[in-house]
Amino acid sequence: MRTLSSPVHRYITVDDTRLFYREAGPEDAPVLLLLHGFPSSSVQFRHLFSRLADHWRLVAPDFPGFGFSAVPDHRHFAYTFDHFAEVIGRFIQTMQIEPRVVYLHDYGAQAGYRLLANGTVRPAAVIIQNSEAYFEPGRTDAWSAAETYWRDPSAGNRESMRASLLNESGIRREFVENLPAHIVERIDPSVIRLACDHIRRPGVAEAMLDLHRDYSSNVAFYPQVQAWLRQSRVPTQVLWGKGDQYYGPEQAEAFRRDVEDITIDYFDGGHWLVETHPEHIAEAVHGFLQRNVPS
Repeated sequence: MRTLSSPVHRYITVDDTRLFYREAGPEDAPVLLLLHGFPSSSVQFRHLFSRLADHWRLVAPDFPGFGFSAVPDHRHFAYTFDHFAEVIGRFIQTMQIEPRVVYLHDYGAQAGYRLLANGTVRPAAVIIQNSEAYFEPGRTDAWSAAETYWRDPSAGNRESMRASLLNESGIRREFVENLPAHIVERIDPSVIRLACDHIRRPGVAEAMLDLHRDYSSNVAFYPQVQAWLRQSRVPTQVLWGKGDQYYGPEQAEAFRRDVEDITIDYFDGGHWLVETHPEHIAEAVHGFLQRNVPS
Protein backbone atom coordinates (compact mmCIF):
# COMPACT_ATOMS: atom_id res chain seq x y z
CA MET A 1 0.00 0.00 0.00
CA ARG A 2 1.42 3.35 -1.04
CA THR A 3 1.26 6.04 1.60
CA LEU A 4 -0.47 9.22 0.51
CA SER A 5 1.50 12.29 1.54
CA SER A 6 -0.09 15.63 2.33
CA PRO A 7 1.13 18.60 0.28
CA VAL A 8 4.59 19.79 1.27
CA HIS A 9 6.30 23.07 0.45
CA ARG A 10 10.04 22.90 -0.12
CA TYR A 11 13.07 24.63 -1.57
CA ILE A 12 15.83 23.24 -3.73
CA THR A 13 18.90 24.93 -5.18
CA VAL A 14 19.41 24.57 -8.93
CA ASP A 15 22.47 26.24 -10.47
CA ASP A 16 22.80 28.59 -7.49
CA THR A 17 19.14 29.62 -7.77
CA ARG A 18 16.82 28.75 -4.91
CA LEU A 19 13.56 27.35 -6.27
CA PHE A 20 10.36 26.79 -4.35
CA TYR A 21 8.15 23.84 -5.19
CA ARG A 22 5.00 22.10 -4.01
CA GLU A 23 4.65 18.36 -3.92
CA ALA A 24 1.99 15.87 -2.91
CA GLY A 25 1.12 12.23 -3.40
CA PRO A 26 2.88 8.91 -2.88
CA GLU A 27 6.61 9.02 -3.54
CA ASP A 28 6.44 5.91 -5.69
CA ALA A 29 3.48 7.13 -7.77
CA PRO A 30 3.97 8.31 -11.37
CA VAL A 31 5.01 11.96 -11.54
CA LEU A 32 2.70 14.67 -12.86
CA LEU A 33 4.79 17.82 -13.44
CA LEU A 34 2.82 21.08 -13.46
CA LEU A 35 4.27 24.30 -14.88
CA HIS A 36 2.51 27.55 -14.03
CA GLY A 37 1.75 30.77 -15.85
CA PHE A 38 2.11 34.54 -15.49
CA PRO A 39 1.44 36.31 -13.15
CA SER A 40 0.70 33.43 -10.80
CA SER A 41 2.88 30.61 -9.48
CA SER A 42 2.57 27.00 -8.37
CA VAL A 43 -0.20 28.19 -6.04
CA GLN A 44 -2.56 27.98 -9.02
CA PHE A 45 -2.43 24.17 -8.83
CA ARG A 46 -3.31 23.82 -5.14
CA HIS A 47 -6.86 22.62 -5.91
CA LEU A 48 -5.57 19.85 -8.17
CA PHE A 49 -3.24 18.63 -5.42
CA SER A 50 -6.15 17.80 -3.18
CA ARG A 51 -8.03 16.04 -5.99
CA LEU A 52 -5.35 14.07 -7.85
CA ALA A 53 -2.73 13.16 -5.24
CA ASP A 54 -4.28 9.79 -4.48
CA HIS A 55 -2.99 8.41 -7.79
CA TRP A 56 -0.17 10.78 -8.75
CA ARG A 57 2.94 12.36 -7.32
CA LEU A 58 2.32 16.00 -8.20
CA VAL A 59 5.34 18.31 -8.46
CA ALA A 60 4.93 22.02 -9.20
CA PRO A 61 7.93 24.39 -9.10
CA ASP A 62 7.91 28.18 -9.14
CA PHE A 63 9.97 29.64 -11.96
CA PRO A 64 12.80 32.02 -11.01
CA GLY A 65 11.26 35.43 -10.34
CA PHE A 66 7.86 33.92 -9.54
CA GLY A 67 6.08 32.87 -6.37
CA PHE A 68 8.48 32.00 -3.57
CA SER A 69 11.49 31.26 -5.76
CA ALA A 70 14.52 33.54 -5.78
CA VAL A 71 14.62 36.61 -8.01
CA PRO A 72 18.10 36.69 -9.52
CA ASP A 73 19.28 40.07 -10.78
CA HIS A 74 18.19 40.37 -14.42
CA ARG A 75 21.57 41.88 -15.27
CA HIS A 76 23.19 38.52 -14.50
CA PHE A 77 20.37 36.04 -15.08
CA ALA A 78 18.65 35.53 -18.43
CA TYR A 79 14.88 35.78 -18.06
CA THR A 80 14.13 33.95 -21.29
CA PHE A 81 11.99 30.96 -22.09
CA ASP A 82 14.99 28.99 -23.29
CA HIS A 83 16.68 29.58 -19.94
CA PHE A 84 13.53 28.71 -18.00
CA ALA A 85 13.41 25.40 -19.88
CA GLU A 86 17.04 24.78 -18.93
CA VAL A 87 16.36 25.56 -15.28
CA ILE A 88 13.36 23.23 -15.13
CA GLY A 89 15.36 20.56 -16.92
CA ARG A 90 17.99 20.74 -14.20
CA PHE A 91 15.27 20.88 -11.55
CA ILE A 92 14.00 17.56 -12.91
CA GLN A 93 17.50 16.10 -12.81
CA THR A 94 18.17 17.36 -9.29
CA MET A 95 14.85 15.99 -8.06
CA GLN A 96 15.62 12.69 -9.81
CA ILE A 97 12.14 12.44 -11.28
CA GLU A 98 10.88 11.27 -14.66
CA PRO A 99 7.57 13.02 -15.39
CA ARG A 100 5.00 10.57 -16.70
CA VAL A 101 2.64 13.44 -17.54
CA VAL A 102 3.14 17.19 -17.91
CA TYR A 103 0.47 19.83 -17.30
CA LEU A 104 1.36 23.03 -19.15
CA HIS A 105 -0.22 26.44 -18.72
CA ASP A 106 0.62 29.87 -20.15
CA TYR A 107 4.32 30.70 -19.72
CA GLY A 108 4.83 27.25 -18.25
CA ALA A 109 3.65 25.82 -21.56
CA GLN A 110 6.17 27.82 -23.55
CA ALA A 111 9.00 26.50 -21.39
CA GLY A 112 7.44 23.04 -21.35
CA TYR A 113 7.19 22.88 -25.13
CA ARG A 114 10.97 23.24 -25.30
CA LEU A 115 11.42 20.40 -22.80
CA LEU A 116 9.23 18.17 -24.96
CA ALA A 117 10.88 19.09 -28.24
CA ASN A 118 14.43 18.58 -26.96
CA GLY A 119 13.61 15.29 -25.25
CA THR A 120 14.32 16.42 -21.70
CA VAL A 121 10.90 15.03 -20.77
CA ARG A 122 9.33 12.06 -22.55
CA PRO A 123 5.84 11.82 -21.07
CA ALA A 124 3.16 9.27 -21.74
CA ALA A 125 0.59 12.08 -22.00
CA VAL A 126 0.45 15.87 -22.22
CA ILE A 127 -2.15 18.28 -20.83
CA ILE A 128 -2.25 21.79 -22.29
CA GLN A 129 -4.45 24.41 -20.70
CA ASN A 130 -5.13 27.73 -22.46
CA SER A 131 -1.69 27.84 -24.06
CA GLU A 132 -1.19 28.55 -27.73
CA ALA A 133 1.12 26.77 -30.15
CA TYR A 134 -0.22 28.49 -33.30
CA PHE A 135 -0.08 32.18 -34.10
CA GLU A 136 -3.33 33.15 -35.79
CA PRO A 137 -6.22 30.87 -34.76
CA GLY A 138 -8.38 32.50 -32.10
CA ARG A 139 -6.05 35.46 -31.58
CA THR A 140 -7.83 38.41 -29.95
CA ASP A 141 -7.17 42.14 -29.99
CA ALA A 142 -5.87 41.88 -26.42
CA TRP A 143 -3.14 39.48 -27.50
CA SER A 144 -2.34 41.58 -30.56
CA ALA A 145 -1.86 44.62 -28.34
CA ALA A 146 0.67 42.72 -26.24
CA GLU A 147 2.82 42.23 -29.34
CA THR A 148 3.93 45.86 -29.43
CA TYR A 149 6.63 45.47 -26.81
CA TRP A 150 8.19 42.20 -27.98
CA ARG A 151 8.16 43.31 -31.60
CA ASP A 152 9.77 46.64 -30.68
CA PRO A 153 11.45 46.38 -27.25
CA SER A 154 12.39 50.05 -27.11
CA ALA A 155 12.84 51.84 -23.80
CA GLY A 156 9.56 53.65 -24.41
CA ASN A 157 7.62 50.47 -25.05
CA ARG A 158 9.23 48.86 -22.02
CA GLU A 159 7.93 51.67 -19.83
CA SER A 160 4.50 51.47 -21.45
CA MET A 161 4.36 47.77 -20.64
CA ARG A 162 5.40 48.46 -17.07
CA ALA A 163 2.69 51.12 -16.67
CA SER A 164 -0.09 49.05 -18.23
CA LEU A 165 0.62 45.62 -16.72
CA LEU A 166 3.00 45.62 -13.76
CA ASN A 167 0.75 47.24 -11.18
CA GLU A 168 -2.28 46.24 -9.18
CA SER A 169 -4.87 47.09 -11.83
CA GLY A 170 -2.91 45.35 -14.57
CA ILE A 171 -2.35 42.20 -12.55
CA ARG A 172 -5.98 42.07 -11.46
CA ARG A 173 -7.05 42.41 -15.10
CA GLU A 174 -4.95 39.35 -15.96
CA PHE A 175 -7.10 37.27 -13.61
CA VAL A 176 -10.60 38.68 -14.03
CA GLU A 177 -10.32 39.25 -17.81
CA ASN A 178 -13.73 40.08 -19.28
CA LEU A 179 -15.48 37.30 -17.44
CA PRO A 180 -19.01 37.61 -16.04
CA ALA A 181 -19.35 38.32 -12.34
CA HIS A 182 -20.52 34.80 -11.45
CA ILE A 183 -17.23 33.41 -12.82
CA VAL A 184 -15.01 36.15 -11.37
CA GLU A 185 -16.37 35.56 -7.88
CA ARG A 186 -14.96 32.02 -7.97
CA ILE A 187 -11.40 33.38 -8.14
CA ASP A 188 -9.81 33.46 -4.70
CA PRO A 189 -8.90 37.14 -4.12
CA SER A 190 -5.90 36.06 -2.05
CA VAL A 191 -4.30 34.66 -5.23
CA ILE A 192 -4.69 38.02 -6.94
CA ARG A 193 -3.31 39.77 -3.87
CA LEU A 194 -0.33 37.43 -3.79
CA ALA A 195 0.47 38.26 -7.42
CA CYS A 196 0.00 41.99 -6.87
CA ASP A 197 2.26 42.01 -3.83
CA HIS A 198 4.81 39.85 -5.59
CA ILE A 199 5.27 42.30 -8.44
CA ARG A 200 6.53 44.84 -5.88
CA ARG A 201 9.40 42.61 -4.75
CA PRO A 202 12.82 44.01 -5.68
CA GLY A 203 13.83 42.94 -9.15
CA VAL A 204 10.55 41.28 -10.14
CA ALA A 205 9.28 43.98 -12.50
CA GLU A 206 12.54 44.07 -14.45
CA ALA A 207 12.58 40.27 -14.63
CA MET A 208 9.02 40.19 -15.97
CA LEU A 209 9.76 42.88 -18.54
CA ASP A 210 12.74 40.87 -19.79
CA LEU A 211 10.58 37.75 -20.02
CA HIS A 212 7.79 39.58 -21.87
CA ARG A 213 10.39 40.93 -24.31
CA ASP A 214 11.42 37.35 -25.10
CA TYR A 215 7.93 36.29 -26.17
CA SER A 216 8.97 36.52 -29.81
CA SER A 217 11.09 33.41 -29.20
CA ASN A 218 7.92 31.47 -28.45
CA VAL A 219 6.33 32.50 -31.74
CA ALA A 220 9.49 31.41 -33.54
CA PHE A 221 9.33 28.08 -31.70
CA TYR A 222 5.74 27.23 -32.68
CA PRO A 223 6.79 25.16 -35.75
CA GLN A 224 9.01 22.99 -33.56
CA VAL A 225 6.15 22.46 -31.09
CA GLN A 226 3.86 21.48 -33.95
CA ALA A 227 6.46 19.09 -35.35
CA TRP A 228 6.85 17.43 -31.96
CA LEU A 229 3.07 17.04 -31.64
CA ARG A 230 2.92 15.34 -35.04
CA GLN A 231 5.89 13.07 -34.55
CA SER A 232 5.50 12.06 -30.90
CA ARG A 233 1.92 10.79 -31.24
CA VAL A 234 1.53 11.31 -27.50
CA PRO A 235 -2.09 11.48 -26.27
CA THR A 236 -2.85 15.13 -25.61
CA GLN A 237 -5.62 16.80 -23.67
CA VAL A 238 -6.44 20.44 -24.38
CA LEU A 239 -8.40 22.26 -21.68
CA TRP A 240 -9.80 25.62 -22.77
CA GLY A 241 -11.74 28.40 -21.13
CA LYS A 242 -14.00 29.81 -23.82
CA GLY A 243 -13.72 33.30 -22.29
CA ASP A 244 -9.92 33.47 -22.49
CA GLN A 245 -9.03 37.11 -23.18
CA TYR A 246 -6.05 36.29 -25.42
CA TYR A 247 -7.03 33.26 -27.51
CA GLY A 248 -10.46 31.93 -28.29
CA PRO A 249 -11.57 28.32 -28.84
CA GLU A 250 -10.25 28.37 -32.41
CA GLN A 251 -6.78 28.01 -30.90
CA ALA A 252 -7.80 24.84 -29.09
CA GLU A 253 -9.20 23.42 -32.31
CA ALA A 254 -5.93 24.21 -34.10
CA PHE A 255 -4.21 21.43 -32.16
CA ARG A 256 -6.24 18.93 -34.21
CA ARG A 257 -3.95 19.76 -37.15
CA ASP A 258 -1.01 18.02 -35.52
CA VAL A 259 -2.38 15.76 -32.77
CA GLU A 260 -3.99 12.51 -33.82
CA ASP A 261 -4.93 11.33 -30.32
CA ILE A 262 -6.52 14.46 -28.90
CA THR A 263 -9.15 15.26 -26.29
CA ILE A 264 -10.48 18.83 -26.13
CA ASP A 265 -12.58 19.96 -23.19
CA TYR A 266 -14.21 23.39 -23.08
CA PHE A 267 -15.34 25.31 -20.00
CA ASP A 268 -17.25 28.53 -19.45
CA GLY A 269 -14.32 30.23 -17.71
CA GLY A 270 -11.26 32.03 -18.98
CA HIS A 271 -7.51 31.73 -18.66
CA TRP A 272 -7.49 30.54 -15.02
CA LEU A 273 -9.67 27.45 -15.10
CA VAL A 274 -8.05 25.76 -12.12
CA GLU A 275 -9.16 28.77 -10.05
CA THR A 276 -12.72 28.89 -11.33
CA HIS A 277 -13.46 25.24 -12.23
CA PRO A 278 -11.14 23.08 -10.11
CA GLU A 279 -13.54 20.18 -9.65
CA HIS A 280 -14.38 20.06 -13.37
CA ILE A 281 -10.73 20.28 -14.42
CA ALA A 282 -9.74 17.55 -11.96
CA GLU A 283 -12.54 15.31 -13.21
CA ALA A 284 -11.56 15.87 -16.85
CA VAL A 285 -7.86 15.29 -16.15
CA HIS A 286 -8.56 12.16 -14.10
CA GLY A 287 -10.72 10.70 -16.86
CA PHE A 288 -8.16 11.50 -19.55
CA LEU A 289 -5.32 9.93 -17.59
CA GLN A 290 -7.34 6.83 -16.75
CA ARG A 291 -7.97 6.29 -20.45
CA ASN A 292 -4.48 7.06 -21.72
CA VAL A 293 -1.85 6.36 -19.06
CA PRO A 294 -1.60 2.77 -17.82
CA SER A 295 -1.15 2.60 -14.06
